[in-house]
Amino acid sequence: MISHNGQNNRNKLIKVFLIILLLYILPVVLMLVKIIPFEYRFYVLEFATVSVFTYSMLSGVKLNQLGFTKENFKQSILSVLPMTVLLSIPMILAHFLGLIRIDNSTIPWQFYLFFVFISSPSQELLYRGFLFHIFSEVKFEKQWRITFSSVLYSFVHAIYLDIPTLVLTLIIGFFWGMNYDKFRNIYSVMLSHSILGAIAILVGLI
Repeated sequence: MISHNGQNNRNKLIKVFLIILLLYILPVVLMLVKIIPFEYRFYVLEFATVSVFTYSMLSGVKLNQLGFTKENFKQSILSVLPMTVLLSIPMILAHFLGLIRIDNSTIPWQFYLFFVFISSPSQELLYRGFLFHIFSEVKFEKQWRITFSSVLYSFVHAIYLDIPTLVLTLIIGFFWGMNYDKFRNIYSVMLSHSILGAIAILVGLI
């Protein structure tokens, strides 16, 4: 006979599985098989963002539980910025040396505003703030919270059909995941994401 607590934990696990399947895996698969057009990718991102935010609010989740807090901000920034700068330098040098993988010169400047102020914060809410919250709710250990969130973050980039992009996003996902898991402050990883992502696009790395 399953205890009440055991049944409750099982229900939580099922709920987490369904959320991941419907919001994190299914949309990517539908884009890969071209049921959802590739050019709709940002609409899908924002739909998922609005969905998890609405779900969180209706479930009584506080904003600070999603990382929107002043707590640990200084420590998290001091932790994330050195690696952010360290990763930015070779990308900028590669650009000046003409080592460009992808020609992104036609991307309008408005896109970078969208990326910095909407896309990056949305991705951090989805792949750090919300995922770490629901993973903590079902008692996932630290290594699994970081691993699963990083894999899912990398997986969403499968729509670009580019192996280096998958590898790079997996690595950086671990970096942001470790920072977020330690400090639970989403603003620092949003800032790092905005900086590194914008530079990577600008220099033609991804």
